[in-house]
Amino acid sequence: MVKVVTCIPAYNEEKTIARVVIEAQKYSDVIIVCDDGSTDYTGTIAEKLGAIVIKHKKNKGYGAALKSLFTKALEFSPEIVVTIDADLQHNPKYIPLLVKLLKEHDADIAIASRAKGDETPTYRRLAVKVFSKMLGSRIRDVQSGFRAYKASILKTIIPKEHGMEASVEILSKALDKGYKIIEIPIPFKYKGLETSTINPIVHGYNIVSEILKNKVLKKPLTYLGIPGVVFIVLGLMSGLWVVKRYIEIRQLAVGTAIITAILLIGGLLLILAAIHIFTLKEYIKLSRER
Repeated sequence: MVKVVTCIPAYNEEKTIARVVIEAQKYSDVIIVCDDGSTDYTGTIAEKLGAIVIKHKKNKGYGAALKSLFTKALEFSPEIVVTIDADLQHNPKYIPLLVKLLKEHDADIAIASRAKGDETPTYRRLAVKVFSKMLGSRIRDVQSGFRAYKASILKTIIPKEHGMEASVEILSKALDKGYKIIEIPIPFKYKGLETSTINPIVHGYNIVSEILKNKVLKKPLTYLGIPGVVFIVLGLMSGLWVVKRYIEIRQLAVGTAIITAILLIGGLLLILAAIHIFTLKEYIKLSRER
């Protein structure tokens, strides 16, 4: 049985892939690189160094790369699968530490989270804190791509999302299934590195959307129904004010009337969506039980 398989998603990382592969080989039995549609020599370099290379004809995204990597890694019947970025943001020398902690704590996932005072830019650190809080767990760094997984759980957490939001999707699935997740602070490197090709605003929007989507699907009555009720109450209050004002001075407050209509219609749509999703979930649940 192969003990440790290290997976490296990569897109146009010819400047750093060699060092990451060479360093990771010291602590891994197999190295797999997903060349996610690179237009440079990323895949060629990795292959020359002995890594197994999966090639995507076009750039599909981080989540798609992880899906290909996890699927390929399972072919080697590993005990542990490690993921690490190809841009030197993570130091491969910490792979043994993640593997050790995963075993010592009998955990399912070990995450290398950003250490206090490392090179992580302030805006990234704040964004990670916000995302982590939104997920509603004790995980401090939901965006770290440096992780060790117990191979036996991989099939249940393979992401469907193709973008960077896959990192949150994986953790959401793991939390839903009650898997044990631990973290260890590790210094991240950013200075002098080209660590991202994605617009940070788009990146942030995708992560927030994924978190909210998961929450809404889990508890539609809470995350859609309650806001819907609030909207309707506010709409009724503003509507009463509009009617009262019209009776008193015979003048319609057009702006407030429009806001009233938006609140009432929006609230109604939220409540209907909540009921629809809740009913669908219960139907699917009953169908499975049968």
